[in-house]
Amino acid sequence: MDVVFQDATRDRREQERQQQFRDKFIAETPPWYHGALHLGFTLLVTGISMWFCWNRIHDAGWLWCLVIPIALFGNWIEWAAHRYILHRPVKGLEMIYKRHCTVHHQFFTHHDLTYHGHKEWRALLFPPFAPLGFVLAALPPALLLGLLISANAAYIAVFTMAAYYLMYEGLHTLSHLDDERHPYLKHIPLINTIRRMHTIHHVLGFMQTRNFNLTFPICDALFGTSDLDRGVIGTLFNGNSNAYMRADLRPVDPGIAVPQLDGRIAEPAKAV
Repeated sequence: MDVVFQDATRDRREQERQQQFRDKFIAETPPWYHGALHLGFTLLVTGISMWFCWNRIHDAGWLWCLVIPIALFGNWIEWAAHRYILHRPVKGLEMIYKRHCTVHHQFFTHHDLTYHGHKEWRALLFPPFAPLGFVLAALPPALLLGLLISANAAYIAVFTMAAYYLMYEGLHTLSHLDDERHPYLKHIPLINTIRRMHTIHHVLGFMQTRNFNLTFPICDALFGTSDLDRGVIGTLFNGNSNAYMRADLRPVDPGIAVPQLDGRIAEPAKAV
């Protein structure tokens, strides 16, 4: 996707900074790290959780309809955590904020979202504790559903949230695949929308204000953080087009200082 957000000089400086960061990050990656083990642990945690719950769900019937509101709740959790924790320093959770903004968003910018080699997965995937934390966070609402409805409802809740996390990592990874090597992705409905919106999110000046859903941009459309001037359905099926991008966002330099590039501290972006 070709959109000019800023002048050529700034673009060149950002690209140089990104390449310097990538080289340093890869060089400092511990020798024991392997992306396959990182990915394997994520699949193990989510897979065991789903298997455990699946084998304890019996004759659930209409309770499977709970998957829809639970998944929508997961969409809100994803959006809210990304907006208010990963992009805002919250007391006690500063490490998560720093890891996301100073690693993921420096390693990957809209200039180059691709990854090459397993060492770079360390900057792509969430840390190994994340899937475990996500599943554990699903337990309180699941227990509440268990008390209010039945044990089946509780297991369906945990099963759905574990599956949602797996989908989250999968769609996020698709957003970082090389366009030239995977040209077919731009033709798949919903997937092409997700990839386009994630590219906009990785523009350094927009990362604190736009496109916080990494899966389906439902909450972005509902709460006004989408870069598109469209409703929920229009946003979901927007695809690769920039035709509906908000007029106040294109194609201009957001003018937000980048400390690593500009040598000064940027003012905190205001929430929208």
